[in-house]
Amino acid sequence: MNDSNLDKYLNIANKVKMEKGLDTYIPLYPMLRKIDNKLYVCVVLTNENDNVWDITGNVIPEYWMLIDVNTNEVLEFNKTEDKKFAVNEIEKKNIENKQKEMSKYTVEKTLQYKDYLMEDIKNQQLPLQKKLSSIVGNEIEIDGDTVNINDYLIAKLEDDINEKVNELVNVLVYSKYGSITFYYDSLFKQVINEYVNNNDINLDKMKLCVEIMDNYYDGVLGIKNLFNI
Repeated sequence: MNDSNLDKYLNIANKVKMEKGLDTYIPLYPMLRKIDNKLYVCVVLTNENDNVWDITGNVIPEYWMLIDVNTNEVLEFNKTEDKKFAVNEIEKKNIENKQKEMSKYTVEKTLQYKDYLMEDIKNQQLPLQKKLSSIVGNEIEIDGDTVNINDYLIAKLEDDINEKVNELVNVLVYSKYGSITFYYDSLFKQVINEYVNNNDINLDKMKLCVEIMDNYYDGVLGIKNLFNI
């Protein structure tokens, strides 16, 4: 988390949870909640064992609190089973589009990086390789067969290349999806500032915040309900 404004709300939530003896509960990213044309910060708590990152988690936060955006005072602290945050029915998630998007990107990048490395092995040489190949050529004899050195290297390295490329692409994909929180930080702050300064609730930006949090916390249900828009 890279925004002091979000840290501030997390610190408030952590203080309250300790006061209430909820040591095994974790506050999620601060969110926003609209009630009767007023804007609040909403922080939910989930059990530390809840799988908030996986679509199979189906986690409904057990506790939620409302914080005044002007005074930072905790106005409500609720157990969800006693006071529901959802006005409408909480829907199951459908992340088919996200999975398709990630699969397409992953396949494209895997092929792109693999092709680049294969072409590099085939067509690029270290300075010493160039010197040696100019003298002895690009072919060697192995087990009685004459083979191209670069083709031999590819055959020897292909499995390792595939494994490393898959690892690299996975890091790349999850880093890119993780980076969406930077956009969230900015939107979150903008919505609060617009409300505090102009008494305006920017619903378009709040909807983007919902979309980001829905993508970030795959295993959490009811995020749209939390924002209440």
